[in-house]
Amino acid sequence: MKRLALAAILAIIFIASGRMHAQEFTASVDNNQVAVGDQFTVTFSLTGSSGGENFRPPSFNDFMVAGGPNQSTNMSFNGRSVTQSISYSYVLQPKAEGKFTLGAASIDYNGKQLHTQPIAITVSKGAARPKQGGAAPGGATGDIGRQIGDNLFLNPVVSKSNVYQGEQIIVTYKIYTRVSVVNMQLPKAPAFTGFWSENLSIPKDAPPTTETINGKQYRVGLIQKVALFPQRSGVLQLDPMQVDCIVQVQQKRQFNNPFDQFFNDPFFGGAQNVKYSVRSEPVKITVQALPTANPADGFSGAVGKFTMESWLDKQQTKTNEPVTLKIKIIGRGNLKLLEAPQINFPSDFEKYDPKMSDNITTDANGVSGSRTFEYLLIPRHPGEQKIPSFAFSSFDVEKKQYVTTHSREFVVSVERGNELPSSTASGISKEDVKLLGEDIRFIKSGNTVLHRQGDRLAGSTIFYAATVTPFLAFIGFLVFMRKRERALGDVRSVRNRRARKVAQKRLEESKKCLQAKKREEFYAAISRSLWGYASDKLNIPASDLTLDNIESGFRDRAVAPEMLEKLRKTVEECEFARFAPSSGIEQMDAMYTETVNLISGIEETIR
Repeated sequence: MKRLALAAILAIIFIASGRMHAQEFTASVDNNQVAVGDQFTVTFSLTGSSGGENFRPPSFNDFMVAGGPNQSTNMSFNGRSVTQSISYSYVLQPKAEGKFTLGAASIDYNGKQLHTQPIAITVSKGAARPKQGGAAPGGATGDIGRQIGDNLFLNPVVSKSNVYQGEQIIVTYKIYTRVSVVNMQLPKAPAFTGFWSENLSIPKDAPPTTETINGKQYRVGLIQKVALFPQRSGVLQLDPMQVDCIVQVQQKRQFNNPFDQFFNDPFFGGAQNVKYSVRSEPVKITVQALPTANPADGFSGAVGKFTMESWLDKQQTKTNEPVTLKIKIIGRGNLKLLEAPQINFPSDFEKYDPKMSDNITTDANGVSGSRTFEYLLIPRHPGEQKIPSFAFSSFDVEKKQYVTTHSREFVVSVERGNELPSSTASGISKEDVKLLGEDIRFIKSGNTVLHRQGDRLAGSTIFYAATVTPFLAFIGFLVFMRKRERALGDVRSVRNRRARKVAQKRLEESKKCLQAKKREEFYAAISRSLWGYASDKLNIPASDLTLDNIESGFRDRAVAPEMLEKLRKTVEECEFARFAPSSGIEQMDAMYTETVNLISGIEETIR
């Protein structure tokens, strides 16, 4: 009984409030001053005791309907009356600049026809956003293709467009979208011709950010971030990046009554997936040559901001006991291209080629860290040995000048050791040479009787052979050395002969990454192996290499077309795999085997 009484009271209140509450039918926009290409929302709202019927929107001839109508209903009770509101909203996009008027909408309410007030819209000339090249295979044509193209684009953001040769540039590829992108693929990474490139790590599964361009708010995602180091001066171009997207678009349906309209809501479906390829615009980078006037001592191509540290592991030692000199270059820039400083070591030191070790990080801010050169020195004679000060120079892009750092002079106190080494590269020691100045030390003294045994040696075949053989051997040695000098002088020939050996060393690095399951490092090592082998074999600088001139060079050397096609496919798959979703160890192992077989096959063909 209590529930029935409460329901009756509410019904009475509802009827009374319906009679007392005044109805209101209004139109509003979120922005009445927009630019061509921008979108805005117009909302028609009816407030009263009940809903209306036969809603009729105004004509949108001067605008393109990008979405809607979207209908929403709200009901509220303040203790004395019940208020019901219903709204219809449209997303519009102006077709041209000028001043336009949105006409009045109408609706039937309690036997009366209500109208909204017209709204004035001012449309200005739109600011240009980055132009995009887009293709829409698989059905995204006509209005759908244009709708996607207006709301989806790629933009390469370059940290600097006017740089010095060797200066670090950070390029960030961003995708801007106002549509629902359900999947993205990078079919081919852009080629950075004329640059040394290093991919930078970006956070995995990073949430998208938002940016406003020309009054529109976009969701922004990171596609790729790379550090580039220009290897030559002039105007260089970054090739466009292409991304293949699966875009979800809403299908428009015609409806004649609110029942059809209700089931046309996006919540209940009506969406379709279409393929759409979006391309960024090429970017031009102006590269200045480094100043040639007054070049700094010790400069070997370091561009950026660097400091140098150097030290000895000990300053007192004995003859034939090693001493280690370490040189550490720290900074931000083209660290992976640094060479060891030139040092004039004392002649009494036996010196070995420096061992190089890196502690380099590639984060979102670029390439930074340190490279260490370690010299192994063996003093052969006692005394005080001095390693003179040496210089390391770099070009500071902020100061726009060369900066030189000098080490201190190192003094090593060498005492005589107890033992001589079993074999030395310097030959006879000074102490042994001094013994030659003493009198002859006889092996045997006293009366000695010599007895002839066998035939005479003089005049025999063995005698003449022993006499002539050294001269022939000496002449052969001279011929061999001249041929060797000519061969070493031909840098192109040397690189050609050593191409396979160098490629095998690089493949060993990729095999280590494969065993350690380091996916990105593995594909980077495979890529370096293929590009390095082609550079050495064809004698083409790495900065000028492209797939086209590699194929042309190998084609001139009678490499089979199917092998060239396999080379191109392997390089593209390798580059794609570095940015595609994670691949399994089986795919990495197959890529390694295919690369080894490919290099072996080319080598056998042009040997």
